[in-house]
Amino acid sequence: MDSKSDFIMAAIQDCQATIRATDVKVGALLTGLLLPFSKISQIWNYLEQLSTLIEHNAVTYLFFTLWFLAICSLVRTISAIDNPSSHIVNESACKGTFYSGGLYRFGFLDSLLNREFIKADKDIASFAATYPDTPDDIELELSFEHMKLIYIREIKLHRLNFSLRLSAIWFAVGLCAFIYLKSQ
Repeated sequence: MDSKSDFIMAAIQDCQATIRATDVKVGALLTGLLLPFSKISQIWNYLEQLSTLIEHNAVTYLFFTLWFLAICSLVRTISAIDNPSSHIVNESACKGTFYSGGLYRFGFLDSLLNREFIKADKDIASFAATYPDTPDDIELELSFEHMKLIYIREIKLHRLNFSLRLSAIWFAVGLCAFIYLKSQ
């Protein structure tokens, strides 16, 4: 690496790659957790039989609560993260021009339609004026972008690990319930 900027760019690319890989893992795990929905009536029958045997619905409630929470946490992991710049101490007043989030304002209808009257909040000249002028300013902006990506990476990895733990507990509860029921 020839310069500090090159180093920061490489770090940014590494963070972006990790975020993409995490999203792929989340998608695979989410698919795995959604597959049992095709057998929901069979699962319900097993849990109903188990509840009759142990004279309590606690296992059923626990099973479905864990399943629901695992799915919700995975959806939350793969969903868009709020503005990461609000999680950074920004004493140098970086503008975030590398990513330029918030340049367009979208509403509910924009989720479904392409509306022609959606325009950027800035014209080209005022947007171009936000680009850094000096190598030091460029490094600050790149560092700001890197910190935003680090936040996104870390929160996604945290949520993925939480989801994995929930999924493992859910699977263990389901497996134990199944084995107990079959042994009776």
